[in-house]
Amino acid sequence: MLVILTNLSDNLMKQKIFFNGLNELRALAAFSVIFHHIELFKSRDHNGSLFNSTYWAYFIEKLGKNGVYLFFVLSGFLITYLLLIEKDKLKKILFKKFYLRRIYRIWPLYYLIVIIGFFLVPFLSNTFSIFKNTPYFFSLISTQESYSIKSFLLYVFFLPNVALYEFNIVLVGCSQAWSVGVEEQFYILWPLLVFIFNKKKTFLFFLLILSFYVFLHIIIHPFVFSKIACFFSIETILDVVIYKLLLIIPFDFMAIGAIGGYLFLYYNEKITFFTKFRLLYLLVIMAILILMFCPIVQSYIQSVFLGILFLFLILLTVNDKNNYVFRNKYISHVGKISYGVYMYHPFVMFLVFPFANKYFPFSINSLVYNTFVYVVIFTLTVIISHFSYQYFESIFINIKDKKYKSL
Repeated sequence: MLVILTNLSDNLMKQKIFFNGLNELRALAAFSVIFHHIELFKSRDHNGSLFNSTYWAYFIEKLGKNGVYLFFVLSGFLITYLLLIEKDKLKKILFKKFYLRRIYRIWPLYYLIVIIGFFLVPFLSNTFSIFKNTPYFFSLISTQESYSIKSFLLYVFFLPNVALYEFNIVLVGCSQAWSVGVEEQFYILWPLLVFIFNKKKTFLFFLLILSFYVFLHIIIHPFVFSKIACFFSIETILDVVIYKLLLIIPFDFMAIGAIGGYLFLYYNEKITFFTKFRLLYLLVIMAILILMFCPIVQSYIQSVFLGILFLFLILLTVNDKNNYVFRNKYISHVGKISYGVYMYHPFVMFLVFPFANKYFPFSINSLVYNTFVYVVIFTLTVIISHFSYQYFESIFINIKDKKYKSL
């Protein structure tokens, strides 16, 4: 439920909006991505990954993307909700303030990670021999194309998703930024859409975006490969457009969140009533776990269903009348610094795995190896993210809150 930190008055544009419980969801999403990446790296270096487990393989394989999809649904929900409130109260969108707020929050840490990925990681790898103990990382760092001008410019201009999915550029310590690129592209487009369309058409447009992606996945995409591609030796234009659109800019999950933001704003009483029940909360969590562990329908459709369940979870979580939703001040703090947790953890993995492989090899004692890897990576990532938030990111957060507040 919405918490208003200042009373409504004639100056109500100076109020602050905060949703309880969302930081906990951010933390869980960030931890999911770390868990996935640790097991993925172990698999690539043949260190007994859960990717090879009979019971855990599907869950682990999808866990990272599911964590990112939760972030996307959250972004769609929050950004849409805030933009709609701003438009309702001001009869316009304060584009300059919106974009500057995003810049001050996202860009400083993003560009720090780009510097780490392009300069610090290869320097450390080529200077200290211990990093040769991670063959997969070391082979990636030795790939010259990853550090080309093209790669650098794609990252500088917030196109890491294009670098990863179009050119297959995997940059150690930096490729996780693909989702930040998607977020930035979403931030450019979304306020324009909210501004252009009236209230009813805005909702219909969100539905149209989601339906468009689902339609492409279910009908057109298989048709392209089965009917058209067989007549051409090269990719057809339609195939390229569809494949790249679906893979590189997954706005469908933002659209799911946007639908929730719209409904929560304009049908708040009904949403609040139906999301206050413990049974519904438990059923949603159970359904999420089932879809995360068990492949039931076509992969993309299952992801969409999961995205919708993530939206239900968000609506349940922000309802302060539901006394059963998960709340924890420590996990909430991790959620508060989750941008850093998400961005720093690959660099931490780059630092930790060489020591684990050299001093606690999996082949000698798998329990010690896994304990060291998980404890050190999670702990070090949270510590670095905490100090980054306190002494680096907060500088820019304070500027955006003081100079560019719109709500």
